[in-house]
Amino acid sequence: KSTSWTIEDFEIGNLLGRGRFGYVYCGREKQTRFVVALKILFKAQLKNSKMEQQVKREIEIQSNLKHPNILRLYGFFHDEQRIYLLLEYAPGGELYRRMQTEKVLRESEAAGVNIRFYFLYVEIDDICNCFFLIGYEHTLEVTFN
Repeated sequence: KSTSWTIEDFEIGNLLGRGRFGYVYCGREKQTRFVVALKILFKAQLKNSKMEQQVKREIEIQSNLKHPNILRLYGFFHDEQRIYLLLEYAPGGELYRRMQTEKVLRESEAAGVNIRFYFLYVEIDDICNCFFLIGYEHTLEVTFN
């Protein structure tokens, strides 16, 4: 849902991650104080890599996905240089980083990863790239890149 938001409507917090086309920050909408993961993509980099259509497609797909293990895309907006995606915030971070520090997942966590990965493979194979994130209460969630 594109709205009349601008970057001025958000407080920008810590850097959560970076990718080939931009950055992800913890953000908070100033009026409601609602916390989001604010993904900022640079249009020039997308254009140079011929990725504009893929980003449009991923926004369309993720806007329509409603599942407890998939991070919500609450909305998006853009300016002349950037595209801003307002994503559900997963305070536990990326599963990959957690596995690098902990080296081993408990059996119950690993089983959850396998079940959710199978769901992802069956439902949306070859549509988007994704990341597994740890949400509140250590729930596993998926976001798309």
